[in-house]
Amino acid sequence: MSAGTGSATSRIHVLGAGAVGLLFAAHLRQAGHPITLLLRSQSAVDRFERQGSRISVINDWVRVHPSRRLLLQPGEDITPCTIDGIQAEDIHTDNDQQGVISKLVVATKAQDTLQAFERVRMRLGAQSTVVLLQNGMGVFEAIQREFYTQPDNVPAFIVGTNAHGCLRASGDEFVTRHTAMGSCTFATRPALAACGAPDSALELMTALAELPLDVAVVNWSELHVQLLLKLAANAVINPATALAGCHNGLMSSHDMSTMSGFMTLACAEIAAIYARAHPHLHEELSAHAIEEYVTRIVQVTAQNRSSMLQDVASGRPTEVDWINGHLVRLAHQHGVSAPINTALLALIKLREAAFEERLNPF
Repeated sequence: MSAGTGSATSRIHVLGAGAVGLLFAAHLRQAGHPITLLLRSQSAVDRFERQGSRISVINDWVRVHPSRRLLLQPGEDITPCTIDGIQAEDIHTDNDQQGVISKLVVATKAQDTLQAFERVRMRLGAQSTVVLLQNGMGVFEAIQREFYTQPDNVPAFIVGTNAHGCLRASGDEFVTRHTAMGSCTFATRPALAACGAPDSALELMTALAELPLDVAVVNWSELHVQLLLKLAANAVINPATALAGCHNGLMSSHDMSTMSGFMTLACAEIAAIYARAHPHLHEELSAHAIEEYVTRIVQVTAQNRSSMLQDVASGRPTEVDWINGHLVRLAHQHGVSAPINTALLALIKLREAAFEERLNPF
């Protein structure tokens, strides 16, 4: 696809060039939208431009798709889909030189989002729209507390949940592997500003809804339930697999009765937290409903390595503060005991500290 400059209001900026950010940037560009990647340094921008200002997507999901896999020969490699005509900017460049951002997709890790958002905040205004695509919960609220305590010049916010499996290709900075075909759901958060949603909100939501990623657009109350269920699944699966160093599917192995008991207790604890924090959702978020959801996620992602396991294995900070940490904070706020989530949070933080100690022994 050839480059297109696009107007400032039509251009979509993508903050976070990890697996998820690259996947969405590629699909949005393929749909005809002008795209700018916001990268962490000028050297990253230079590397991106030297390799042709393009993103490659390897659609590994076709190997397991019921019909698409029949088109592959045994052992056949999947040809990357290459999307070009993408611009890039250094996030640290002076804001006055870069201009206003009308549409922003934030696909950074949860623990990196506040710092990254601060770099672009002055380029956003009341006519801007921001999409948040983080694991865990609490990022929107943290942005609100940190940057928007007054209803002045506040952008619109869209929150999304992504169930597509994707990994950064090893050794290839701007290549993402789409490992599992899932779905995405988006909803507009109730406005922080007094005025209504800007035109950019509808335009960006329409662009997302038209992507070939099984996208649903729902109201906030419906997405909120989905996010709480996903949080429960992440809180049970991610730290357990990260600590054990195993694929998700081992948690449902037929001879893992002890793990089944752990899942039951963990889901009951999360249900108790939700019952106090969100009493109006007690039916949708019962212990049985949560355990059923978590079990289904374990089964459909059996071959996956959780994002927390990938982070731990690579020595990177994890999103545990926004997953189990969020649940522990919620429990404290509502006077609920949360020993399982407290223990999982502490163990993952200990694992992070142990890796840091190996890097800096003195």
